Amino acid sequence: MAKIRKVRIDRILLLLLISVSLIGLFVFGISKIYNIWKNRPADDNAADPLPVKTDENVQIQLEDYSVYKDDEDELGFSFIIAVMKFDSAGETGISFDLGNLQTSEKIKLNNVSKYINQLEEKGYKTGRMNIVNVVVSNNSPYTCNIFIPYKTDSDTLRIMNGIDASWMEFDLDKNANDLSVLKFDTEQNIEIGNSNVTVSSCSISTMMLHNGEEYQIPSTLSVYTFRIHVNNAEENLIIEDARFVRDNNDEVIECLSEEYESVKVGNCLHKKLVSGDNGALFFETSSGNSDPDYKGCLMLKFSSSNNWVKISTTLE
Repeated sequence: MAKIRKVRIDRILLLLLISVSLIGLFVFGISKIYNIWKNRPADDNAADPLPVKTDENVQIQLEDYSVYKDDEDELGFSFIIAVMKFDSAGETGISFDLGNLQTSEKIKLNNVSKYINQLEEKGYKTGRMNIVNVVVSNNSPYTCNIFIPYKTDSDTLRIMNGIDASWMEFDLDKNANDLSVLKFDTEQNIEIGNSNVTVSSCSISTMMLHNGEEYQIPSTLSVYTFRIHVNNAEENLIIEDARFVRDNNDEVIECLSEEYESVKVGNCLHKKLVSGDNGALFFETSSGNSDPDYKGCLMLKFSSSNNWVKISTTLE
């Protein structure tokens, strides 16, 4: 009997040891998941891209650039929007890691999200600058806008290409632009019952996702983006439908489904909205006209009302 009792005690101790180990592993796993979640980039913020494989034969040509100086010392930095052409010298596509480009102040151009986020926090609309943070395209050559922050008081800035040791130089006293033109200045507040929502004027998104995967926007199309901020929401506030109607030809553009979002902000269509929420509505439309008229009317159908809310707007 003593032997049987000892076997049972040993078995109980073994089960207790296994249980404690499993609980420890569970707690460890939960803490790791929490830390990853806590340190994730905010949905409304830009994030530095993952590195991409660089084709060694990619040639870079500076086409044009604009300089935005922080004369009021509001940001703590100034920046350049450079129009660069990437050419793979006969290959069918382009793949170039912007980490290969570094300013004379040791800033790598794939590590600029903190500057872009600071612009957004100060109320500047970076979407209208059409900047990219990943240079990957099926077409060659590929021309795009690159964001270059700087702090120097010098009148020149250099960018070095680590692939072939070439460099390009910017005269910071030329091509000056007024930073204030990038400010949010046409936001509109709308009341829906006891709820209050702010809708920003329209911008164009260049980096989109479809079901979490990168979505290549065809060159013949543009994606209009309206930012939505929920100041106060009553129970069950949902945007059930949204449309954009052009002023020039009464064209009605339906909102993209919730499967689509940009890399900066999520889609808020059909989502239960709560106070403090940030989201966006997206509209895909033809960009064939070289000088399109973006003026129109954004129409929103909320769950708490039988009527459509109409907001006159334009592209910023």
